Formats: sequence, structure tokens, C-alpha cells
Amino acid sequence: MKRRLYASSIATLLALWLSNGAALASDPINSNNALSENGGGCYSPPIVQSSAFDMLPAVNPEWAPVVNGSSPFSAPVLVHGTAVDSHVSKQDFPAGHVTFDQNTEIELDAADSGFLATGNLAPSNLEGGLGTLELEWEIGSYPAWAWAGEGDRVVALGRWIFDCGHPDPVPGHKAGTSIPCLTAADQPAGVPCVGAVFNYRSELHPPQAVAVIRSGKAAKLDSTGRAVPVTQADVFVSPDGGGSGDACVVTHKTSLNAILGAPCFPLAAPLALIPVGGVSPLNSRDFSFDVPLPAVPGGRDPVLRALPRATTPVPAGLDVTPVLDGADPHYHVTVRMTQSVGGHLPTGFAATLLAGWRHAPSSPLVHLRVVVDGVVVNAPLKTPLTGLPVPAGWTAQASVNGEWQEIGGLGGVSGASTGQLLATPATFEQYVPRSGGISIKVDAASTNCVNTLFAKSLLTDLIGFGFNPADQSTLPGALARGLACLSAEERDAGSVELSFQAPTFGVSETAYSVTSSNGAYTLRFRIERVEDEDS
Repeated sequence: MKRRLYASSIATLLALWLSNGAALASDPINSNNALSENGGGCYSPPIVQSSAFDMLPAVNPEWAPVVNGSSPFSAPVLVHGTAVDSHVSKQDFPAGHVTFDQNTEIELDAADSGFLATGNLAPSNLEGGLGTLELEWEIGSYPAWAWAGEGDRVVALGRWIFDCGHPDPVPGHKAGTSIPCLTAADQPAGVPCVGAVFNYRSELHPPQAVAVIRSGKAAKLDSTGRAVPVTQADVFVSPDGGGSGDACVVTHKTSLNAILGAPCFPLAAPLALIPVGGVSPLNSRDFSFDVPLPAVPGGRDPVLRALPRATTPVPAGLDVTPVLDGADPHYHVTVRMTQSVGGHLPTGFAATLLAGWRHAPSSPLVHLRVVVDGVVVNAPLKTPLTGLPVPAGWTAQASVNGEWQEIGGLGGVSGASTGQLLATPATFEQYVPRSGGISIKVDAASTNCVNTLFAKSLLTDLIGFGFNPADQSTLPGALARGLACLSAEERDAGSVELSFQAPTFGVSETAYSVTSSNGAYTLRFRIERVEDEDS
């Protein structure tokens, strides 16, 4: 039903579609263009707010396309750059999400700088002094093995949007007065607002395809033989964009009742699968990127090995073209999302690609295994909240040399867990140069009331807090409890960040016990050296 409703509104996008969604200039997009009164799809809350409901315009919708923002439909764009930060968010608005987002800040290549908006370059939005483009994809839709680490090359295809939920405005003034304002709708209504500056960031949110290209890796290119230097490309293509990729969630609602009660969950209208101009965004274009061969003097017999990951009903085919002449030998890889497989269009793709030389002289490597054995809970971070639920559980993610895993075994953490050792089995296999090292990073958080709000409409949440739609007198109390729950964010359990260098790499017969940065847990792990044949 939803697809039929939306189809009639998208014919006007064909001209934009034919442009392939490319940025037209290297200058940043003016973030003020995001506002609905300027032709965009974002709505500003009033400068003076008398009710919690006055903030809802900022998330109605929470994301809008940069191009033709008044419609939820957009052509996917392709961006290239380098990851400068990678982490899981703890502050997403639950009514627009199924799970929290994984956020990757990307320093774009110069040729793609036109995908930045002026808001990305605002001092408060810089990442380490850089204007970056954030890639956001819900962790329930985006597997950890495909997350980028700092320094990784990233090529991504997806929705180019303004983050309407974070306007970060600098107020202007009503024409001919000194009355502060954000838009003409502020009082006195109808008088133009002069000089207001909005700092909406542009983002790729969500992607539908990501290739994370990791240099300096090593692996076995055959089932037998020794490990050699490789470039590793983790590739994931999926139409599952979570809440930000659903047409119901990101369509502007025209009344408070529609905002509160929109029946979007469970999600049923993935934008990546809704045809635009006769073809869905998922299958509108192929996904191409280059995987460099590692610099190995005397390397010969190049190969690109594909290791399939999670299955999808119709995996896309892969075209691989070796480009071996010149100073930068590489493989040009194309995931053929436009070509049918067995009479059906592809539904996705997931694989790790390894590019290297089968014969790589003078490349001695060490095989290391990092095993995360468990977590000792020093402080459960489960402070009771009057009249509100505090769910059991922690979440945690670990990376070794930039490769991520979600850490299980922590779902039962409660207020009674102080001192408990919880098994969190996770193993990382790494081949590193004999002059190299191992970097370990672990982040953890304690779930809180806010975690109970995800994947539900605001009305459903309010009813859960005691609102009876037939009795409006129940609204204030329910709203107060709902706002208190929303404010009860996940509590940071701290991080562990360690590095171990050659020649020992931290290898020890004794397990390590390292307390997190704020003392909430102690991580227990081992580093082992694996003696492979010919290693």
C-alpha cells in the first residue's frame, strides 16, 4: 500500500536521477537550503518553546534529501574518503530508529568535497579540525565486520541528506526590529527573519553500499601456504537502512496526531526498494571501487580472493578487472547490482576481498591471536529511576587493528552484577609484519530507559507511560515520564585502548586484566602467537 501511495509523487525526480545525484561543485552546499521555507525538507522549531511538542518539527522528518528535500525520495550518491573516527552512537532519537547508529566520520577526497554543507564546516561540527561527512547506519542493519577503522579508505553509496534533527542555529532578527528569530513563523509571525544561520550537516545516511579498504593487512591467499601482505576490502550492500531508510519514518507529517501515531514500526517501506523512474535505488546503479595491490618489491602472481560473508537471497555478481600496469597496480571491482542473477535482480552483497601477490618475497609476518575472555563488572551503572524501567544489559564493541566485532555475553548485567566475571568470547586473528604492532580498542555502555523506546511510535511510548487517548488529563504525567526516560541515556562504561609493539607484541602466557577508563569494568584478554608453517 505504501509503495502505491508514494509512486505518484516521484516522477518529478527523473531529471535529478539522470544526473546520478552527483555534487555539482566543490563549494559546500548552503545549509540554510535545508529549510522548508527555502525549498528543503527540514523544519525549524520555534525560537521560543512553551511545550516539549515544540521540538518535534526538528524530527519531522529527522532527515531530508539535500536535493529536492521536500520529497523523501532521492538518487544515491557515491563518495570516497578516509575514516577519521568510527564509533557507535549513544544519543539517537528512538522514535526514528530500530537500533543505535554506527557513525563513521569521513574526510572526503578533494573531488568529493562538494558533498559537504556549510554546517559541516561550522566550528562546533568539525572533527579534529576537519570538515567531515558522517556515514550513519544502524548497527542492527550494518554488521560489525564491515565497519571502518581510523585510517581506512571508504567508498560508499547511499542517501545524501541533511540531518534535520541538529539545526545548530545562530538566530537572526525580525526585519526592522531587534527581535530574535529563526524563521518567519516566529513571532511576530509573517515578518521576515533576517540573518538566521542554520548549521545542518550533510550526511550519507543511510548508505546502501559500503567498501572499507584496509591497507597493511596480511592473509593466506590460498587454503595452504603462508600468509602474505594484502589489501583487505570489506564490502556490504543491503537495502535495510533502518529507520532513516524507511519512507514512512522520513515522510513529513502534517499534524501532531500523525507525528505521534505514525504506524511505521515494524518497518515496511525501505526507500532503497521503492522504484524511482521504474527502478529501485538499490538496483539503479552498480557499485564500483578500486582495491590496491600492496607494495611488495618483487611480488608476482597477483590475485584477488573473495570470501563470501552473510547470505542474501540473490547475491550480486562481481566483475573484477586487474589494472597491473603503472605505478599503482590494483583491481577495479564492480558489484553488479543492475544485472539480474537467475532472472532476479540482486538483493545485496557481502564479502571480504583480499588482493595480494601469491609470491611475496621479503615479507616476514607474525600470526597473532587476540582473545577477549571476559569482563569483570566493577560498576553496573544501573541506577533505579522512579517509575521508569532500567533494562538489564550492556553493549560493547571491540576492534583489533581497526577490525570490529560486537561483544556478546553482557545482556544480563543488572544492579546485582557488581564483581561478576562475564564470559565474552571473541577472537581476532591478525597477521602483522615483524616490525609492526597490535592496537586494541574496546567501548562499552550500560543500557538505560532510553533503550526501551526504540522501534515504537511516540504514541505507543506515551501509552506505555500511562497516557489514555480517551482521557487527555493523563497526558502531562505520561509526557513527563516519557521525557525523563528519553533523558536517561545509555551510560558510558568507559573504554580500553592499548597498543603492543614488536618484537613481543604483548604475547604472554598470562591473561591481561585492564580496567576501563572510568573504572566500570575490567577487561580480561590474551594475546597469543600462533606458529603457522612458514610463518
